[in-house]
Amino acid sequence: MLLLRQLLGLCLLRVGPEALPGHWRLPLWLALAYILSGGLMFMQDDGLAVGMAQAAMDATLLAGFVWVTLKMRAHPERFIQTYAALLGISLVFTLVSWPIFEALPDEFGNEWSWAQIALLGVVLWSLVAQGQVLRRALDVGAGVGLLLVFVYFMFSSLLIAAVFSGSAPA
Repeated sequence: MLLLRQLLGLCLLRVGPEALPGHWRLPLWLALAYILSGGLMFMQDDGLAVGMAQAAMDATLLAGFVWVTLKMRAHPERFIQTYAALLGISLVFTLVSWPIFEALPDEFGNEWSWAQIALLGVVLWSLVAQGQVLRRALDVGAGVGLLLVFVYFMFSSLLIAAVFSGSAPA
């Protein structure tokens, strides 16, 4: 229960990554939960295995991104807590957005549905929360943290889309 409270505190910008335990098992469990939730969420569209593979690729890319950015700022000792915080935020927002994904229209028209607007809000808030984590972990300004998260989000989204573009079942 304490971990859930800490993850919600991260999502609400009340605590930073330093509030999480620094044990190596935490990011491992969070990554496994994130991969499973990603698989389950996209199971209907792409299948469980493809959804899990996409989430696993995202978790792996995130680990590399966090390691490189922390190493460049001479803070590699912050890796476990920073990676766990970013994974935890991703997991919480994945679970929050699950019912919104279910409510999305099958075809998109010229007008936005409430689900599209809600999903945009969830994605933007997730980026803000992750930017806050990077700001605190890297000792940089809020704008730099947000920019780094946005660059990662675009890079990982485009790479995952390119790798899995033909993977949907017929």
